[in-house]
Amino acid sequence: MSTQTRIVLSAEVKPIVDEIKQVTSASSTSEVVSLMLTRYGKHFITWWLSNPHQNELAAAPLLEDV
Repeated sequence: MSTQTRIVLSAEVKPIVDEIKQVTSASSTSEVVSLMLTRYGKHFITWWLSNPHQNELAAAPLLEDV
């Protein structure tokens, strides 16, 4: 069963989504988000909860790739 939820992607992550779509043959951004959440969601939650400094890191600005 599908539900409809709207998400807004920042301009910085849109190229990453597009590359994931190309590499995985996903047909939509929704499919990419679903793929990421089903494959990595539980792991991410466990990792986030295991590090007591995540709240501080979440507030830090993102670093640019070089």
